[in-house]
Amino acid sequence: MPPTKAVDKIFPITTFISDLPTSLIPRPLRSSSENGVASGRLIIVGDVHGMRKSLEALLDKVGFDKSKGDHLILVGDLVNKGPDSPGVVDLAIKLGASAVRGNHENAVLDAAAEIKATKDNILHPGGLTDSPTIPENREADLHAVRGFEISDKCVSDTTTGISMRHSAATYSTASVLSTRQLDWLAALPLILRVKLPHTPTSSLGDSLIVVHAGLVPDVSLEDQDPYALMHIRSLVRTSGDEDGFMPAEISGEESWVTEWNRWQDKLASKTTVVFGHDAKRRLQLSSAVVIAASDGEIEHQILQVECADVPVVPTVSVKQEDNPVVD
Repeated sequence: MPPTKAVDKIFPITTFISDLPTSLIPRPLRSSSENGVASGRLIIVGDVHGMRKSLEALLDKVGFDKSKGDHLILVGDLVNKGPDSPGVVDLAIKLGASAVRGNHENAVLDAAAEIKATKDNILHPGGLTDSPTIPENREADLHAVRGFEISDKCVSDTTTGISMRHSAATYSTASVLSTRQLDWLAALPLILRVKLPHTPTSSLGDSLIVVHAGLVPDVSLEDQDPYALMHIRSLVRTSGDEDGFMPAEISGEESWVTEWNRWQDKLASKTTVVFGHDAKRRLQLSSAVVIAASDGEIEHQILQVECADVPVVPTVSVKQEDNPVVD
């Protein structure tokens, strides 16, 4: 899988890696004599895909309470497929959530910039630039661009004859998100790093990495490929290098996780990755990883609820759906 692809342009990255503030990380209190109140929990939720009701039901089941220090982390793909992408983004902003950019955020941001650029070119011929400026983007923006034809599978500009790069659903999502919502999505990092307190019995290790699709083993976080972070599903061996791997978008025989675990087994300090992106089609459950401090230890559990939204029926066949996975 090449670092960049013409049909899957990487929208400009504001922050590549972000560290979760220590004030939001669960901290075990060793004894009752210690000062301070026990910290809240980290609630990490996988690909919501525009399903606000399902997200609210999941947060209700885990008893999410921001006032008690609970912090929500979203593993990318907040938007598209479901009925209420703007509502999901608004809820994330309201709760002060952290998140990483998924391939659907990247596509929507690129589509929004494309709508803006195309509209400007039609209204002001010769004024088109490569600027990725986020449009003001009300629902009318898409329809204000004369010459757009929307089909089930793509959007075409009949003025120029150029076929647009994304699905009609992606352009539709881009057109209903506000400037504030798009700006929030554009500022998301590709990697969120959580430095956990060291506890010898914790199965999570000393570091937790949240990323949308995955990581290539034995490559530093700083050197990970941006496109792969949002799209990787498996690995292929580098020609002539038994220990080298290239990220692949196809599922392959083994997911990247298998090799990641082999690599982790060789290390003294373990790193756990929480990711989404690569799971079976037809999302039926919404899942959350709940990380909490208890009795001087860091513990985690996975909770699920039935999907509370009616998914938007896809117009293009999709073989894979996105859901959170912990490994």
